[in-house]
Amino acid sequence: MPVLYVAGVSLSENPKDVSPVTLEAVRKAHLIIGEERRFALRLISASGAGEKELYLINEHSSDSDREQALKAVMSADTSVFFSDAGTPCISDPDFKFVAMCRNAGIEIRALPGPSSVTAAVSVSGIDAKRFFFAGFPPRSGPERERFFRDISLSGVTSVFMERPYALEATLRDMASFVSRAFSLSVDLGGRGERTLYGRAEELLEKLSGVKAPFVAVVPPAGKKGARAAKGGRR
Repeated sequence: MPVLYVAGVSLSENPKDVSPVTLEAVRKAHLIIGEERRFALRLISASGAGEKELYLINEHSSDSDREQALKAVMSADTSVFFSDAGTPCISDPDFKFVAMCRNAGIEIRALPGPSSVTAAVSVSGIDAKRFFFAGFPPRSGPERERFFRDISLSGVTSVFMERPYALEATLRDMASFVSRAFSLSVDLGGRGERTLYGRAEELLEKLSGVKAPFVAVVPPAGKKGARAAKGGRR
């Protein structure tokens, strides 16, 4: 039976930070499915493998692209699927592809690795025994406003992420809807990593001009879900 390994890789997008177990799986695999060609080739090289059959699954992939990759997985003994950073299918591509493999009877195994969601929660100092992962905000319109309004009213900790270029716009929108302080982790796993705590308008002053991937952890409405000390780097 064909086996598909779903692998978490480093948040830093540095293949040298990927676990030896995952690198060994990549080295031995007959087929690789990555998110973007550049990182996939770097990871294959870091594993010590030679040339590998490579398919790409990302936000631009069609169902036809997924079908082609699925046929390749069914013809291979072992395949490894990974995104550029963190763990696939947690906002990153591609739960549809994994579901197609499952429905085709392919055995699916996990190679656990980092997730920016759990990493951001771990450094937030905010109570997250229960939390809601909201994914990515809608890009514009009433849906985006509803997204931030729902977070402002939520009775549990909320976690969301956004694209690097949208940091300032997101903080401006947060300032309009969320009055309480929250944790914001920027460039997790990278050289510019820092976690700040404060209200949106305060964080906007500190992060003006910054473009980097980020994850926000917002405590519940009306509760002291956060650490006492504000600001600073963690």
